[in-house]
Amino acid sequence: VLEGLTKINVDGTVTPLLAESWTMDPDGKSYTFRLRKGVKFHDGEAFDAADVKFSFERAKDDKSTNKAKKAVFDNIARIDTPDAHTVILTLNNADGNFPFRMGENTAVILDPKSAAGTATKPVGTGPFKFVSWSPGDRLELVKNPDYFEKGLPKLDGDVARRDREPAQ
Repeated sequence: VLEGLTKINVDGTVTPLLAESWTMDPDGKSYTFRLRKGVKFHDGEAFDAADVKFSFERAKDDKSTNKAKKAVFDNIARIDTPDAHTVILTLNNADGNFPFRMGENTAVILDPKSAAGTATKPVGTGPFKFVSWSPGDRLELVKNPDYFEKGLPKLDGDVARRDREPAQ
């Protein structure tokens, strides 16, 4: 449902996801991410650099409960968005693992219009859209027909159910 700038693959390699590519300055303190064009959130809102800036500033906020706040987001000194498809992240300290960290679930990109409801009704850019959630019972997802990677997802949806003990 929710995605980040990069993707961590099964073999540990990091590849582009919402970012098409990135470069690191020689000092290891500045990363420039080139974002995919044409990506939309499940509610139809366009994805762009402003969403990345919003998401990371939200994660850096003093009131943030993001588990990676201290390890990742407090290291971001500045977020520049020179255009709608470019984000430049300047770090306080060099971090060679930064592209990997951008693929972790703590670095997903949210739309400012729907971010407040993410805990119960997430709106992302991913291959599946959130349908419903009954805590302790079931989670229902449906295929995102507008997903940017053609041919994905291969499933029409999924329902995860908690197995219950038979009534006694």
